[in-house]
Amino acid sequence: MKLMRTAILVLLFSGLAPWIYAGDKVYTIDDAYRAALGENEIVKIAEEDVMQAGDRVDQAWTDLYPRIVAQGAYTHFNDTLPPGGGAFLFQPLDQYQASLVLTQPLYTGGRTLAALRTAQKMRETSSGSLSLTRQDMMLSVAEAYYGVLKAQQRVEISRRSLERMEHHRETTEREAATRKTKANQSALLRANSLVSQARILLVRAQDDVKIARDRLSLLTKLPADMQVVEPPLLDQPSEGLEDLQKTALANRVDYTNSKINKSIAEENVAIVKGGHLPQFAAVAGAQYQDSQPAIFTDSTTYYAGLRLTIPIFEGGLMNAEVSEARSKVRQAELSSDFLRKSIGSDVHEAYVNLQTTTSVLDTAKLGLEYAKGNYEAVEGLFVEGLLASLSLIDAEQAFTIAEREVMNASYERQLAILRLKKATGTLGK
Repeated sequence: MKLMRTAILVLLFSGLAPWIYAGDKVYTIDDAYRAALGENEIVKIAEEDVMQAGDRVDQAWTDLYPRIVAQGAYTHFNDTLPPGGGAFLFQPLDQYQASLVLTQPLYTGGRTLAALRTAQKMRETSSGSLSLTRQDMMLSVAEAYYGVLKAQQRVEISRRSLERMEHHRETTEREAATRKTKANQSALLRANSLVSQARILLVRAQDDVKIARDRLSLLTKLPADMQVVEPPLLDQPSEGLEDLQKTALANRVDYTNSKINKSIAEENVAIVKGGHLPQFAAVAGAQYQDSQPAIFTDSTTYYAGLRLTIPIFEGGLMNAEVSEARSKVRQAELSSDFLRKSIGSDVHEAYVNLQTTTSVLDTAKLGLEYAKGNYEAVEGLFVEGLLASLSLIDAEQAFTIAEREVMNASYERQLAILRLKKATGTLGK
């Protein structure tokens, strides 16, 4: 009895194991989002850009701090000067030198602070670009995820179509066996051909599932044999077109970055100007020299002072560089204006596409009801011998096409909502 209970438990757990394993491979669309945002190389590249922008801010700060430079040297000469030595040597045989110099910039024409502000703004645009990259990745993942769902639904639709064709063939076989007429034999051959075509479509649909899963796996690093589930239906935005366009201007990271880029271009004018203005710095240091044999210049010296550098003539370089920098400001302003108009167009296109896919879905659902009712009616008449097989075949194909249209429109509407969110800058927020 104990052995029997043990055997039953082993069989029970061995039967549950595949289901537990399969359950571990079921992923939601949120799982796919998290995996892609955490593992995808494109996102990681954008994250590295943010880190590099932070490092550039640290580099800009160093231009405000004093610079301390230490130097040392050893020199061996072939002979003393004068040769053979004397009371007044000015070249020894061996000489050791060391110095420590501190330089503190006091005035750089404003370019140091402008460079710091520029680095800080570039760090901000890098963070915005990372956010934009994440939104792009989320939309790509959603398209791939719904692509897997669509491929799986095509398999189910193809399987149901194949079952209907096989049922039709069975009915045709019975009719051909009962009445061996040329018409019945022709109908049987046609039914066999349609079953073969339905099997081919099913095989291709199954291959499409593998390809779609591989595409999703490439983005998310999830297993290629993953199982996905239907996500909750998304709510269509209730705002009108104008409100959505205003939302986009307030939330689109690329538009915010374009305005920051204009500010960066303005800071660049100050940087260029500052490079041609007088430069003022404080300098202090210590020098040490020891020679063998000793010479009269051996000593330890301490000094401090101010250093002023004034550009006098540069051949018009300053005017040319400032003119170029101001042109870049105008260029950045034009780019920002054009992007603002493009955002309005993007939102309009996404909004219209959502309205269109919603209308298509409603029409497709109605068409599916008609096609299903027609198929059921035609099938009953065919079984009773009141209609030819061609009528049933046409009804079945119309039914299958209607199922595919509803399936495609359903998923396209979900993607249209996500694309509208992406266009308004609210995807993932």
